[in-house]
Amino acid sequence: MIFYIPNEFGEFLNPMALTRTLDRVNNGIGSAKIRLHDLRHFHASILIQEGSSPVMISQRLGHSSPSMTLDTYGHLMPGWQREAAESFANAMRRIS
Repeated sequence: MIFYIPNEFGEFLNPMALTRTLDRVNNGIGSAKIRLHDLRHFHASILIQEGSSPVMISQRLGHSSPSMTLDTYGHLMPGWQREAAESFANAMRRIS
């Protein structure tokens, strides 16, 4: 996984550098450990909450397919069936 987060010199951080930074933050605040994977999951969760396409999210996460993304994060999309049904009903009303 590549992180496009520049350091103070404009160079991109590698995952180990980011892990070390997170370890320092975790030690400083004394809370439950935050892992890189937690940030990845948080990132995907926010994209889902904001209505981003599962295809786009899958590409950003480097998943092999959108179905992998939906299998992992589908529980965060409980309202999508209702929203899809409402969208379809609205479209049918417009053409009738």
